[in-house]
Amino acid sequence: MAEYEGKVNAPEFPEGMEMAQHRSALSIRQLKGKVVLLDFWTFCCINCMHIIPDLKKLEHKYPNELVSSAYTRPSSLPSAGTENIRQAILRYEIEHR
Repeated sequence: MAEYEGKVNAPEFPEGMEMAQHRSALSIRQLKGKVVLLDFWTFCCINCMHIIPDLKKLEHKYPNELVSSAYTRPSSLPSAGTENIRQAILRYEIEHR
């Protein structure tokens, strides 16, 4: 990957923000010098599921340069919620780092 330089004024992630696929909260400081891929998805969207193999290839090809993070918004369905999202992450073997 090419190396880019420059000043980035990215805001810190909100305190207490849940990141279901990460063991601990990420900080902007941890991401310095990395390429950050934000994956916005819903656990019931077939198109979101089709992209998972491509994301896995990128994550394994660039394990030190790329940080992937998935973000989802529970739908209005009563079955949606944090635990269902965690189960979908496990079911689809989403390994974002």
